[in-house]
Amino acid sequence: MPLSVVIPVFNQFSLTRDCLRSLREHAPETDYEVLVVDNGSTDETATGLDPLGAELFGDRFRAIHLPENRNFGPACNLGAQEATGDFLFFLNNDTLLTPGWYPPLAEALMDGCGGVGPLLMYPARGPLPVDRIQHLAVVCEPQLHFRHLYELFPVTHPVAHRPRSPQFLTGAALLLPRRVFLEAGRFHEGYANGAEDLELCVRIRQTGRSLRCVPQSRVYHLQGRTQGRYAHESDNARLFKERNLWDIYPDFHLRLKEDGYEMALNECQMPYARLPRRRAEILDRAFGRDSGVPDRAVCLAMMEREPLYGPAYERLADLCEAQGDLSVLAEVRFLQARLFPRREAGVRFLDAAVRAGDERLRREGQNIVESYVRLAADPELPAKAREMAEFGRRLEQPVLTELYAGWLGGRGLDALH
Repeated sequence: MPLSVVIPVFNQFSLTRDCLRSLREHAPETDYEVLVVDNGSTDETATGLDPLGAELFGDRFRAIHLPENRNFGPACNLGAQEATGDFLFFLNNDTLLTPGWYPPLAEALMDGCGGVGPLLMYPARGPLPVDRIQHLAVVCEPQLHFRHLYELFPVTHPVAHRPRSPQFLTGAALLLPRRVFLEAGRFHEGYANGAEDLELCVRIRQTGRSLRCVPQSRVYHLQGRTQGRYAHESDNARLFKERNLWDIYPDFHLRLKEDGYEMALNECQMPYARLPRRRAEILDRAFGRDSGVPDRAVCLAMMEREPLYGPAYERLADLCEAQGDLSVLAEVRFLQARLFPRREAGVRFLDAAVRAGDERLRREGQNIVESYVRLAADPELPAKAREMAEFGRRLEQPVLTELYAGWLGGRGLDALH
């Protein structure tokens, strides 16, 4: 059996149903089996999973029902243990496969990679109809926090088309040889739905093998739908650093530089991607030349061409205000709050979401504003900046030293005291 697809689930049967239907519709061009590990679901999963799997896949399908929720890592390990395939494809149930997803991944593994993953996408939503990047690599920030590189960029942007060999891939859609999975020690079971995939990537790289994101393979990911996904975030981060601190390095700024961007810090020392000034000035001239007063189409085209060009968002927001188009305004403010992360952007996003009557966006805006309030109240921010400036010196990364020293200087503080 060449391929085993392993899907851990807990409740939310409608997601599992849609995921399995997409897998059946876009079945891999090889012999395969599907194993769904049910983590003690209490909804329709308990009774509906087996007949659904049999209907879609016949004897290719197996369901493993656990009496309780053992979390992502243990469920995946159990599925891998029961699988018969030479290759394992771990897949979240909040995903939707697309045509031709499998061959590019299989081809990349033939090149000797230890693990490969597809480009994961957010489906187009609301009034801005463009699919956006959810995952093409996980990168490490200077303070050793993790993030998805270029999250929310349009999938039409050039950064989405580059093959990448990152430090980390997400476990939401990960293909690897069974022997590599076993050699790497499987998923560590001390995590609770978070960071076990990062540690697996560390262990794979320790075997001398690389990881690769293959953008020719594309999968939709409805991230955030998995229950319990963020409940143990701080505990997972602490455990990961205890076990892997000496095997990771900050690379967010390095990956940005490769693509012609730079890293900046907001008022709370949150790193974000920014256009270099020279590129922004060139776009200023182009934006004004395309239209004396840019209209909606010009703004949208510029936002797709260069997602980090702020004036296009501001101009579109002004147009929406003038036209009373509150739903589009809320979506524009959402993108600004995420791509240009400052407290002011979060406040404007929350206000727009409230005015649009969008409860989902309102909750998201409220969370963003509250996080800024909490982070800004940290009295240790200056000390952390000095520590990070020194960290940059030890790493021989002057760009990090200058960045954190600049954050201090902007507040009239000395980088050394």
